[in-house]
Amino acid sequence: MTPLTVLLDGSFLDALADQDHEFHAAAEEIYRSLLDSYEQHELRVRARTDHLRHHSQVRRTLFAPIETISVARQYARAGAHLERTADVAADAAVTLVVMKRERIRRIATFDPTFSDFDDLEVVRRATTEIEPPTAPPPTES
Repeated sequence: MTPLTVLLDGSFLDALADQDHEFHAAAEEIYRSLLDSYEQHELRVRARTDHLRHHSQVRRTLFAPIETISVARQYARAGAHLERTADVAADAAVTLVVMKRERIRRIATFDPTFSDFDDLEVVRRATTEIEPPTAPPPTES
């Protein structure tokens, strides 16, 4: 059976790589837990190549277990379309396209955008348990 996949997005990688980042401790704890599951062959850990490129100083050490996903030109075009039609920031739109095309439903992120999508599961704590995003409160008409 293929293990579950968790995508690490740019906000998560930034927090993990920068010891002065406000979310560094949380990212480190979550990453440690993900790697424990990875080492038990229960989980795949992946990230976009363009997000990893910003962290070349730790790519072969801290980020060594992370499998890469190249952003194909068609992913970028689909992301640009999603950005225009769904009012989503460009980078998040491309990440959403990558997740759909690669059939990834779980993401480690500090970007609140991803909590707005019911079909995604956002890793929120340092276990392999995944918390589904909470539904927004109903609006009064």
